[in-house]
Amino acid sequence: MVTTGHLSALDTLFLNLETDTTPMHVGCLAIYDPSTSAEGRFDFNVFLSNFERRMTQVPVMRQRHVSAPFGLDFPRWISDPNFDLSFHLQHIALPKPGSWKQLRELAARLHASPLDLSRPPWEIYVVEGVNGVEGFPVGCYAVITKIHHALADGVRGTQIMAALHDLSPKGSSVENRLAPVIVDRLPNRLEMLTRAALRLPGNLLGKTRTLSRQALPLMKELASVLLTEEGRRQRAPKTRFNGKLSSHRVFDAVTFSLEDIKAMRTLVPGSTVNDVVVTVISGALRRYLVRKGELPEGSLNAMVPVNMRPDPGLGARRDSADTYGNHVGVMCPQVHTDIEDPVRRLREVVRTTHTGKERLERRNGLAVMESSQLLPTTLTHSLVRAAVHFNLADHLQPVFNTVITNVPGPQFPLYLAGSRMQAFYGAGACYDTVGLFHIVFSYSGSLSISFTSCQRMLPDPELYAACLRQSYNELKKLLS
Repeated sequence: MVTTGHLSALDTLFLNLETDTTPMHVGCLAIYDPSTSAEGRFDFNVFLSNFERRMTQVPVMRQRHVSAPFGLDFPRWISDPNFDLSFHLQHIALPKPGSWKQLRELAARLHASPLDLSRPPWEIYVVEGVNGVEGFPVGCYAVITKIHHALADGVRGTQIMAALHDLSPKGSSVENRLAPVIVDRLPNRLEMLTRAALRLPGNLLGKTRTLSRQALPLMKELASVLLTEEGRRQRAPKTRFNGKLSSHRVFDAVTFSLEDIKAMRTLVPGSTVNDVVVTVISGALRRYLVRKGELPEGSLNAMVPVNMRPDPGLGARRDSADTYGNHVGVMCPQVHTDIEDPVRRLREVVRTTHTGKERLERRNGLAVMESSQLLPTTLTHSLVRAAVHFNLADHLQPVFNTVITNVPGPQFPLYLAGSRMQAFYGAGACYDTVGLFHIVFSYSGSLSISFTSCQRMLPDPELYAACLRQSYNELKKLLS
């Protein structure tokens, strides 16, 4: 049997956090122009044939997890012997006129439904009829993707995207043949129980080592998160985004010029593209909450994931088990929504993110990944279920109010089955107490900010999208 390794503690945590109202998958919405393909129009049979060939280069897409009895060990990945592409890849169409509103509402509706975790945890929907989206040619189609967070983080997601795409509409020679696929046999409960028993001493030793390394650093880190430099308590204020989620989602996105975003860095020397984007988002949050009459006195906090994936090197295998899953550190800076002036807000964002990066570097960014090993898998699952049952989310003080993650994309066109990618927007995993997730993605000279939220928390996503545009324009005017 081909082995592909166990899930990490952090990836297992993502599985255990899943509930009916908080599915823990991430995703994307990409729009393509088929006029660049050899057919000059969309042909699903051509798309399907191309996808089947390219998928052999991405073995992670055949992976499903199997759990040890009683949660005695971390689940393990296997190559699914019953893999059926027709279950994962669906072909649908938008009704006329095929507008952006229709497309984003479809993406939100699909994103709200959990994945079947008894199969490889991903789904792709190919959507024809994207004919009425402003700024895009008639005849476009969209690809809506869902992939479980346990299987891939943002960087791993972009690696999968790169494997499925080409740098020209003509494709590459790799596509010309189907590679053989090696699958695993499903282990029975006795095999999993025996394997768990054999791994138990090593797992306990690993927890002991992690505890000795991380106990004191985690206590210090918790203190630094909760205290400002002046020693005051830095509590994230509770907002409309920090309660219990409903089962419905909303999704929207805005696109800006990457060149303009880079130019905005001159407003505060030493700022980065990410600092500018955080400032745009914090300005939008401020505007939106002011419109609702709900702007808190103190600043909102954001969770900012930071890629900690090691560079495997040119000679390393890209399909090894340690490249799966999540390799992240976390910063939780204030985003200074309490500051109205955009330049002053940017200056403060630069200061707090710089401090957060220094702190992350001091602890090598691995505390989140390592400390998750201390959580028993069965206990984590039980705690999540209890929290949902007793509706604890509405009674907890949040550590942060929103998530902002930046995934750099290629600055050149990509092609899927000959069709040029026109735009790419990410969709995040919302969960109880954190119901607003931003994904920033740069591609071919543009930068998109997409957001996913709960319909009850953000009933008017078009208003929040307008707030993002107004916040961006406020900074852009200062360049002239």
